Amino acid sequence: MNPGTLLWSTSSLAYKGSKMKLRSKLIAVLTLSLCSQVLGQGDTVNLDQFIGDWYGEGHFYNVNLSAELGILRFTLRVTADMKISGSVGNAEFVDTEIEVDEWNDGYMIKGTVTGKIFPNNEFHKKRITVLLKDVHDDVIVGDFHLASNFIFDFSMRPGEITLRKNP
Repeated sequence: MNPGTLLWSTSSLAYKGSKMKLRSKLIAVLTLSLCSQVLGQGDTVNLDQFIGDWYGEGHFYNVNLSAELGILRFTLRVTADMKISGSVGNAEFVDTEIEVDEWNDGYMIKGTVTGKIFPNNEFHKKRITVLLKDVHDDVIVGDFHLASNFIFDFSMRPGEITLRKNP
């Protein structure tokens, strides 16, 4: 056998192997992308349980922060066409939307916080995420996350929330 032929055939196998690895990676990425799209298409039938005016309070899970800042007052208004407004402390949340959160077996409200949450404190966050469970006896329980962004925030401040429906 000619040594040049052997070199050509091994480099051809290496080329085919790298194409196979690229194809496998591409298929994995496309599959994960498709799965995330399917999971993101939640059922919206139960969202009407949130229609109305809600009020309540929450506290931070961090005991020291909760002692320093105290109870947080919350309001929430959800209209029949799923327009959402509300407040956390003295700040309002805007550009808000609600969706089914299958990952946490509940519902998620995401919005932008405008204004100071605590008027006499420098505590400030730009984003709010509220994770809620189903309504029971006109009461909603869940968690809130006050963060600087929706992606990842080391200084995110989570807490617990309870809302009651206004009669």
